[in-house]
Amino acid sequence: MKLDQKDRDSLTFIATVVVLITIVHILNVITAGYLSDFGLLPRHFTGFTGIVAYPFLHGSWGHLISNILSFSVLAFLVSRTGLARLIAIFMMSWVGSGLGVWFFGRMHYHIGLSGIIYGLWAYLLIYAIMYRSVKSIAIAILVMFFYGSMIWGFLPTREWISYESHLFGAISGGIAGYLYARRDRGGRNNVSDV
Repeated sequence: MKLDQKDRDSLTFIATVVVLITIVHILNVITAGYLSDFGLLPRHFTGFTGIVAYPFLHGSWGHLISNILSFSVLAFLVSRTGLARLIAIFMMSWVGSGLGVWFFGRMHYHIGLSGIIYGLWAYLLIYAIMYRSVKSIAIAILVMFFYGSMIWGFLPTREWISYESHLFGAISGGIAGYLYARRDRGGRNNVSDV
């Protein structure tokens, strides 16, 4: 299978994120978890820098690998509409989940890429519902088939899982999916056949 430039650019972005979070995790293991103190601590200005750092920190190798796999698949699916769109959804999910957790999260350090992952997930689903193209619906069906169980991540089932990050990431991604679908559908409706 030959990759075009768009695919290569998207894969480069995804690989960069994966390499970066892996390096940060290795450094965190070497320093016996010292970097975890840079996670997101809600409503503390000293923890406000955690909004920048928290997606790159992970509690274990299992946590890291699980997030790498989910992120890589969902990010590649979002990239079907272009690298710029992937980066925009990535950033909106990052900022939205970070601010949501900072304002409303439980008082402990929140870490991990899952807020962004939930943002990508929700974007794909809401975009498909709103845009209603064959391609977007097919992608949403795949996402629901393989990642439908992510819905349970909104429930506070385990104290060490940041369901707040999942929730606010999904809200951010869902809003982005709604706005982009409206914009794209408007552009599609304004095209006339000649």
